[in-house]
Amino acid sequence: MSDYPQDIKITKIEQVTLKVDKPEIGVNSRIKEMIYPEPNWKWDEPIIRIHTSDGTVGWGAGRADAEVGARALNQNPFDLLDPTTGVSDEFRGLENALWDTIGVILGKPVYQLISDQSYAEWLPAYDSTIYFNDLIYDTKEAGLKRIADDAKKSVESGFRACKMKIGRGCYLMEHQEGLQRDIDVVKLTRQIVGEDFDILVDANNGYTYDETVAFLNETSDVGVFWIEEMFEEEVGAYRNLQGVIKEQGLSALIADGETRTRQPIEFFEPFFQAGVLDVIQHDIRGLGITGWRRLAEMTQQYDGVKCAPHNWGSLLGFYLSLQFGKAIPNFLYGEVATLTSDVVDTSGYIFKDGAFSVPDTPGLGLTLNQRVYAEQYAGQEDWQIE
Repeated sequence: MSDYPQDIKITKIEQVTLKVDKPEIGVNSRIKEMIYPEPNWKWDEPIIRIHTSDGTVGWGAGRADAEVGARALNQNPFDLLDPTTGVSDEFRGLENALWDTIGVILGKPVYQLISDQSYAEWLPAYDSTIYFNDLIYDTKEAGLKRIADDAKKSVESGFRACKMKIGRGCYLMEHQEGLQRDIDVVKLTRQIVGEDFDILVDANNGYTYDETVAFLNETSDVGVFWIEEMFEEEVGAYRNLQGVIKEQGLSALIADGETRTRQPIEFFEPFFQAGVLDVIQHDIRGLGITGWRRLAEMTQQYDGVKCAPHNWGSLLGFYLSLQFGKAIPNFLYGEVATLTSDVVDTSGYIFKDGAFSVPDTPGLGLTLNQRVYAEQYAGQEDWQIE
């Protein structure tokens, strides 16, 4: 750390909650009653802003107590986050803002701070907004039309992959009827999107093992790209599931990790050792770059394991996952919730043919619209320490 600037101090820290536009989506398999989506809802996106003595203002998604901000005040940001080792647990809530701050100070994009190599010019991403919107309609026909319209929107928006929620039979429909509806919507989606398009499915642990096998049997002609969190993780059950996939000549990958983000990453090491998990998906904000770098290093010990950081309800988390994805060799997909905001400028990231490029601008490559920030957020901070 001696190579880093020693005379820079943090002079002010603040947390402010931005508002981002939420896509009009339905529910998933964990919801026990139907909730009708509203088109004008907003997500809360808390951010941390760090001001330093050299005039730098770095920011990123984050949430922390004012007491944490007070302890960081007057410290060198490089003492809180060393790019080679990451952030200390004490300042975990400030991590993303610290990466941006340090990147701006050093004149480097975050991906260059994470690794001395970059592995892709374009990083693929999937649309993850196809939920149970078919269930808000009175007839099956009207519901399927809504799913078809959602799938068409994915294609028209430029995506080459989408993730669909399944598990309608967990709470919202009778088991067999729900399973059949899941099969119907996946088959319909393949008809809409064509062959050169990845279909991912996510049951949020709403399936049983037998239902998973039945789903794979009935969708064998669809070419499902991955099956995510079909049921609670267990090495033996995943080994059996992997056997079914191979016996049927399918190429579906087994993906998991989102709901285990808060547990030690070593939880999944037995799955890697057994060779039964293809894609790991811890949440990018929940685990952070520091934790994800450790997890990615673990996966690289096992052939074929890919990284696809989970991201939901965060506009900024997605772009954070792209910075990280560019710095590892086994990044597979980024998760897009199609969130937008009039205060966050994401134009440095280019989207083309289902993939994003990462800008070489310092830090996270995102800027705040100062006019909008001044009009809507200045003076409305959750807390401010200086």
